[in-house]
Amino acid sequence: MGKIVRLFFLFLLLISALVSGSLKEEIEGNLSKIPYSSKKELIRANNALKNLYIKAIISEDEYLQKKALEGIIRSSKILHFSYDRYQKAYEKLTGRKFENIKKIKNKVSNTQDFKVSKIRNISFTQYSLTIRFDRALKRDDFKIYNLNSKKRFIKVVDLKSNLFFTPPKLKLKGVDRVKIAQNRKNLVRVVFDNKSSFKLDSKISGDKLILTLNSNHKKISNIPKIVKKTAVKPKKTTSNVSILTRKLNSYYKNKVVVIDPGHGGKDSGAIGYQHKEEKKAVLEIAKKVAKELKKRGFKVYLTRSRDVFISLRERTKFANKKMADIFISIHANAAPGKSSYLSMKGVETYFLSPARSSRAKNVAALENKSDMVAMDYFSKEIFLNFYNRERIIASNKLAIDVQAGILKNLRRRYKVVDGGVREGPFWVLVGAQMPSILIEVGYITNPTDAKRLFNPFFQNILAKGIADGVESYFLKNR
Repeated sequence: MGKIVRLFFLFLLLISALVSGSLKEEIEGNLSKIPYSSKKELIRANNALKNLYIKAIISEDEYLQKKALEGIIRSSKILHFSYDRYQKAYEKLTGRKFENIKKIKNKVSNTQDFKVSKIRNISFTQYSLTIRFDRALKRDDFKIYNLNSKKRFIKVVDLKSNLFFTPPKLKLKGVDRVKIAQNRKNLVRVVFDNKSSFKLDSKISGDKLILTLNSNHKKISNIPKIVKKTAVKPKKTTSNVSILTRKLNSYYKNKVVVIDPGHGGKDSGAIGYQHKEEKKAVLEIAKKVAKELKKRGFKVYLTRSRDVFISLRERTKFANKKMADIFISIHANAAPGKSSYLSMKGVETYFLSPARSSRAKNVAALENKSDMVAMDYFSKEIFLNFYNRERIIASNKLAIDVQAGILKNLRRRYKVVDGGVREGPFWVLVGAQMPSILIEVGYITNPTDAKRLFNPFFQNILAKGIADGVESYFLKNR
């Protein structure tokens, strides 16, 4: 019994290490730096508070939304940044105008008066992580210890420091996961987590701490050699991408893909030809995509595997919880009126971005209407223009590869219209912390498309096309 309790305690400690410090502490930490920081630190705090404001909206905490908005407005005023949208969002939330209780003067401090160091920069290579501080380091400024269980090997690095910016998403070869976050005030925690044992070396170089991995298992750097060797004689019956990547299962087994069948339960989605329901078609397609990806070595999760309703926010929360590498939401399109049922058909792939065309806006409105996030106009605009910006490029690349994979496979058997890769404000993609796309696999209002979407043979070819696109994306971006 005592052993179980100890293991449970270790598990709780691991969870606390992997999850960033509480939202409240992060917001208060950044608020405290506004009056007395340098311009560079103010900019970091301003950006961090914008991220934290989005998190507060997702968690539906109005108090933290208010505190984050106060910090954004105050720091923006000092920096002479535009803050009109944030001020309107604040007024909408609180029902009153924003007023500074005290006039804030930006007291820039160039002296190092702090006992606890600040992290200035984080960089990484394939096998090493470098953390640069605002002063020279000493050995007692950090400690490294193990937090292992029967199934996982975990090394934790605790730093006597503070982090005033959002750290990059870390991916090092040799370990499954790396996470760095402010655990509490004056303590930054770095967690290395892997299913097999590994060594971690530390080296101090002036104001830098260099952490280097020495993994006991075979390194993935051998992958290019495999690709070069197997690319010579591909089989005629299978795409080149599939042949190459099936020999790389050891590489893909660490890649997590979350597949999201749109709608479900009380939300049937679009109703199409012969009263066919979108939710049923996309569920069967999603299951086939998951099965195909699993065969190729990926770790795959479905947001739903049966006919149940799941809110849009819960779908991306699920993907974030699973620490997915990519998120794919599968839907079926619908024409706006009977006059266009026959003319509108084909496959389209979307990635999250403010819509630049009326067509993209209309498609997004159709998918969003079942479960809109309860936000005012200004908060929605902030979401689309700020949050997820860093992942737009990666999502665009994923969308291009998946669209190409779908068309290449389907066109061997069917005439398929290429609807292209488009940008759209789909709320199901907003909270995703990884590259994410939404596929409109056909128009359920078009008789030809609708029949195909419920055809198991068509579904299988479509699933293989999506899987080929996923493989192509990871090959190009490993």
